Amino acid sequence: MRKLINFWRDQRGAAIVEMAFIAPIIGGMAAVSFAAWDVASRQQDMRAALEVGAEYYMNGGASDDIAKTTATQAWRNAPDDALVTSERICRCGTTVTICTNMCTGNVPPSVYVRMTASGTSPEAMFTPHQSAERIVRVR
Repeated sequence: MRKLINFWRDQRGAAIVEMAFIAPIIGGMAAVSFAAWDVASRQQDMRAALEVGAEYYMNGGASDDIAKTTATQAWRNAPDDALVTSERICRCGTTVTICTNMCTGNVPPSVYVRMTASGTSPEAMFTPHQSAERIVRVR
């Protein structure tokens, strides 16, 4: 009975057993943290590229093709299927209208450009498909 009590009270090797239980949890948390950072980093790169395209318009640019090309070239670590699109939206107040029509009072409509970026990263652990958009008023 004494040997059993001595065995039960012996603390040698306890640290390694505790580490064996905790190490997989720490490793899993590290992997999840890296994956979350990867998603956030890819999203930030995409938004930064759209911001470059928006800056083109804000500096007086008028070509949608140049804005898309500028944004695509600014996209760091872009996936293979990276796509930047732009769409013009015209409004008279809150009403969407055709860009060639005039608003009440013979005033030209407000013109907005909606730039959208999207891409798929198959190696991403979370959300392999990402997209972002930026709307810029150009007139």
